[in-house]
Amino acid sequence: MTVPFEAIPNGWFCVATTKELKPGRVLEKRYFDRQWVLWRTASGAPVMSDAYCPHLGAHLGAGKIRGENLRCPFHGFEYARDGACVATPDGRTPPRARLRSLPLLERQGLVLGYWHAEGEAPHWQPPALDEPDFTAYAFRRRAFRGHPQEICENSSDLVHFGPTHGYGNAHTTSAPRVDGHVLRVDYAMDRSLDFLGMPGRRATLAFSAEVFGLGFSRVCARLPSIDVQADLLVMPTPIDAETVELNFAARVRRWKIPFLTPLLRPLFVRGYTSDLMADVPIWSRKRYVARPALTEGEQPIAVYRKFAAQFYSQPAEPKPLAPVVRAS
Repeated sequence: MTVPFEAIPNGWFCVATTKELKPGRVLEKRYFDRQWVLWRTASGAPVMSDAYCPHLGAHLGAGKIRGENLRCPFHGFEYARDGACVATPDGRTPPRARLRSLPLLERQGLVLGYWHAEGEAPHWQPPALDEPDFTAYAFRRRAFRGHPQEICENSSDLVHFGPTHGYGNAHTTSAPRVDGHVLRVDYAMDRSLDFLGMPGRRATLAFSAEVFGLGFSRVCARLPSIDVQADLLVMPTPIDAETVELNFAARVRRWKIPFLTPLLRPLFVRGYTSDLMADVPIWSRKRYVARPALTEGEQPIAVYRKFAAQFYSQPAEPKPLAPVVRAS
């Protein structure tokens, strides 16, 4: 079974950070080929809903937060967290005056929203990320032409780590395992430690990747030789069917030498960012191959493709993005 590459997948996606979703502020965002507003109620609950008032179409980005509601700037209609219209100037609420509102989770400085094309409620959640022995996440964001499925496929594409990133001896240490909405795979490889300020040195890194749908991947990276561990998040959110916002974050486990821990996180963030940015020019110019000519060693990609198909509402023959042609 194949999936429509031009389709937007269902699942949990990063839609904001706690830092940018400040009390009293209404954020304007474009995701899933729609306009949205994000805001906090007076009690602190995050809300994400349609950007346009169903009354006469005013954009709610200019609206005001009144207690637990968002007030339209045009006629004063007020909407609650669930999108229901709860107040109008004349006291009567039209039955059709309702906003689509997405389920949200707020975890470790990230605001995650659940998108489903048919509006189905979530039946699973990404991990809580509340391990106390880690630092806070450092967060980065980049938008480009691309698709979440291509980005999350990195977790199963070990062969590219050599040609693209200069890693050596990339190999799986356990076969990919699929458990409903989660795909897990463990692998190891050798790489330069220049990102840790050790030019010329190479070491073996062990990775455990967990892919939760197509919008949230978590990678545990361990450097056993010096007992360092990093927790990396890859969170591609579709802006539309051909453009993606790549949100990524990194934190480190508090090290045995406490005063060095604050130094480790920026080093891992820099190395992690550099690796991801090396992929972006390829993602942004490639086209999707629905039936790839895989080698025997690339079977994890086939497992991943089958796993990914469940996150689309209407599986069908793919309509690949056209390749980018650069003018000479």
